[in-house]
Amino acid sequence: MNEVLWIRSHVRQVLQDIWDVGRIDVDGDGDVPFRCGTAACWVTVLESDPIMVRVFAHAVHGVRASAKLYRELNDIQARSLSAHIEYGRGVVCVSQTISPIGLTAPILRQALDAVGGTAAEIGGLLAAMFDGDTPFAHPVDVDEDAA
Repeated sequence: MNEVLWIRSHVRQVLQDIWDVGRIDVDGDGDVPFRCGTAACWVTVLESDPIMVRVFAHAVHGVRASAKLYRELNDIQARSLSAHIEYGRGVVCVSQTISPIGLTAPILRQALDAVGGTAAEIGGLLAAMFDGDTPFAHPVDVDEDAA
């Protein structure tokens, strides 16, 4: 088994442990989708050098670039401890990239919480301020996210 496949398998096993599920769903890109509130989120293994794991989420889509949007995103980014916030192609994306070396449930859980929580927290506000939409109209309980 090559290194990328081994890391994907390990990430899925760690997610099974975190979410206490027997099977992890994978989308057509090989990413693991999950939902946090109104945010659409994914976990992916990047075939980079070195190989990395990225957790990312779409907080809001359908927003247009403007100086006001960039100022708001800069303010949010300045307050973020570990999540990266960026805008591109009408979407505000929140992400965190971590090393698969020594990847444990607490480390991945932190990334899931930071990314999903930030995206869910800012999505509704940005949608209202900048005439966009969150990926999901209504939030769900955090315990339901892993299903």
